[in-house]
Amino acid sequence: MGILKKFGDQFKKPEGFFGSIAGKLMATVSAEKNKWTISLLNVKKDDNVLEIGFGPGIGIEVASKVIQDGKIIGIDYSEKMLQQAQKRNKDSIQKGQVELILADAQNLPSFNLLFDKVFSINTIIFWGNPVETLKGIRKFMKENGVITITVQPFMKGATEESSKRLGIEISNQLKDAGYSNIKMELKKMKPIATVCVLGVNS
Repeated sequence: MGILKKFGDQFKKPEGFFGSIAGKLMATVSAEKNKWTISLLNVKKDDNVLEIGFGPGIGIEVASKVIQDGKIIGIDYSEKMLQQAQKRNKDSIQKGQVELILADAQNLPSFNLLFDKVFSINTIIFWGNPVETLKGIRKFMKENGVITITVQPFMKGATEESSKRLGIEISNQLKDAGYSNIKMELKKMKPIATVCVLGVNS
């Protein structure tokens, strides 16, 4: 296996030395995607929020600046990302505002609360069965809770049209999983436009 392949695999489950580099790279390039996604969610200060695949913890950090009276829980199945996110969100974790859990989106742990908002950025592409995973997430959402799934395609040759096609695919997956009021947003970013699809748990 070549170094490029090894490094590419790190974006699925960052581990070891290359995982550390991948996490730092994600933190550098993901700030805009996280801020945009959370703005679309219209997060309120008393919301309970779940992030699926928190990576280096940028989205958790952004959300914690808005949420004061609610709770932010994040799951990720990479120990390396858990370490980076814990370091980045140390104060919020100590206050009890944030909780980070080592877990897989396709096998969610039990939560002792229901979520008003759920978001996931660049992780659905790694889910083996997105529709079933999205159905599982619904079980932990409040009625009329909102989910956002954001993807910026990095595959070779990707274009804005690739982002739109991904958005349509995700929209269909949300519909098949039982979500309603589905809408797609597109934002021009470097190097490629990013798509965010929103759905309501109704």
